[in-house]
Amino acid sequence: MKTFVSIKNSSGASLLEVMIAMVILTVGFLGVMALSIALTNNNATAGKINTATTIAQAEVSQLNCLGVSGINNNLANWGIASLPGTYTYTVSPVVLNPDSRNSVTSCINPALASGGPAPYSPAPTGLGVTLPYTVTINLAYNSISPSLINAKVQVTWYNAYNVGNAGNNIGEHMITLYDTI
Repeated sequence: MKTFVSIKNSSGASLLEVMIAMVILTVGFLGVMALSIALTNNNATAGKINTATTIAQAEVSQLNCLGVSGINNNLANWGIASLPGTYTYTVSPVVLNPDSRNSVTSCINPALASGGPAPYSPAPTGLGVTLPYTVTINLAYNSISPSLINAKVQVTWYNAYNVGNAGNNIGEHMITLYDTI
């Protein structure tokens, strides 16, 4: 006669329990990876917004440095016949449309036109941009006080920029600053 001994209190885990634990850990790991990817993308977007805001603020500072008389005296140099008028240039790692105003006055920062690698000491060479930012400056006389000029500075960029085929740019973003000079 054979005797079977049943062990009711085993201290090991069954294969089914191990498989369930592995599935739970895998789902948790995939969730952490998705969160990590989202945080990386958001950090990259924040960097682009920061660069665009820096460019827009620098442009507003330059316009304030020029003042109303400086702007009026240089409209022709910027290709603007009279106000209201628009001036556009590109801040890019590779200069596509340089800001021709940098020779007009010391108020205009040539680094805004060149973009390029990050500034280094002692001679800054650019802003460290990695994709093109289009700067559009709209100038008009103030309707309440015509001795003042309203400035609208827009900085535009794309999530994916196709230099060879500009019609296929993806995800346009824009920072707009307003100022009265």
